[in-house]
Amino acid sequence: MTRGITDPDAPIAPPEPPLLSASQVGGQRVWTVSRHADVLAVLRSPSFRSVSVEERIERIAGRAGRDYRHLLALLRGTMIFQQDERHQDSRRRVRALIDEALARWPAARLQAEARRIVAALPAEPGEIDVVPALAEPLPSLLIGEALGLPPALCLALQKRALAVTQSWLSSMALRDLDRLEAEAAELRAMMRANRAPGWRIGRLAEEASDDAIDLALFLLLAGSHSVAGTIAAALDILARQGGLQARLRPDRALGADFLRETLRLAGPLRRLNRRVAAVEAEIGGARILPGDLMLLPIDRAHRDPAAFAEPEHVDLTRKGVVLLAFGSGAHVCQGRVLGAQEAEVMVQAVLERFTLRPATDRGVLLAHEDWRTFYRLPLLLHRVDAGDGASPSAVGDLPGSCPRHGPGILTHANSQEESGIG
Repeated sequence: MTRGITDPDAPIAPPEPPLLSASQVGGQRVWTVSRHADVLAVLRSPSFRSVSVEERIERIAGRAGRDYRHLLALLRGTMIFQQDERHQDSRRRVRALIDEALARWPAARLQAEARRIVAALPAEPGEIDVVPALAEPLPSLLIGEALGLPPALCLALQKRALAVTQSWLSSMALRDLDRLEAEAAELRAMMRANRAPGWRIGRLAEEASDDAIDLALFLLLAGSHSVAGTIAAALDILARQGGLQARLRPDRALGADFLRETLRLAGPLRRLNRRVAAVEAEIGGARILPGDLMLLPIDRAHRDPAAFAEPEHVDLTRKGVVLLAFGSGAHVCQGRVLGAQEAEVMVQAVLERFTLRPATDRGVLLAHEDWRTFYRLPLLLHRVDAGDGASPSAVGDLPGSCPRHGPGILTHANSQEESGIG
């Protein structure tokens, strides 16, 4: 039986090698692009544009006589689908929000908050679900402060916004779209109910319009859920490869290298949003025609042996190959530096106090074709013995960390990328 997408032990990449192949789907030529170099070329080429989910759902609504105004508004606020001036305006506003967050959250404050979260656990936690206990609190706190909302509310909104991302899928029944429209309407109403004079979300659009609400809901996913997913994935890898804990605990300089490998092997996205060729182009020696659709499974591209030797192996010495977990080109994730720093300090704070082991219950991934994030992840945590590593009071700042811009996780990844989110 084929393992489902909720099984964290299911093969992430199909057994066939990375490829560039075309098929006909409904009269359109569709390319599957999973060679690392080809995916990168598509993302960086101006010949390709993001596919608009909004346009597809508008067509469905028109044919079926449905009113999907709230769902369509949320999709218009989703930066990975935006183009041209709208995208540029969103990037500018989000950049200002992120710059402020970077200034308010230097490495020392991040480390202190991560340690506080870990210290709140029992001295011997035993088996716990690390998703709500360790993965979600720090990202929710940061995005809550950035948006001017309580962290608990941010987490509740994020989980509901996550359900609406099912509309990204290429095939949806009308009853499912009806359900997502109702969810989108409730989400936007919850945000309006928390609107207050001077709220920070108002800076995301002109005159604190509903456009600001729609963009803020996307940021809850891009700036919180994806970071929490990365933290959980990192803790899962550490629990199943105990030797890595022994290496990382005394040598904190390896933290950024480990997070890069986590993002490569178990990043929060299985695939990037589809691209469509606007003009004729050449990718990997293949002739791409206008209108051709490009599917970009990055979980497979990150296992391309031409880019990553022994791709299934966690190698803390890998250098020089761009990660695709943050996207690339005009839609590269603008919050990648802060998100990487959050994950790194959280993992290190856990290792300062605890060893991790697999629990009997393996845990479950979110049932979603685009996201690879844990819905539940039980692990066994036990107090670090005195001889296993330094106590929290003896640990200084992360080596290589910059008080403003964080550790060097991106030094060998996307340092030359254009800024953008989604």
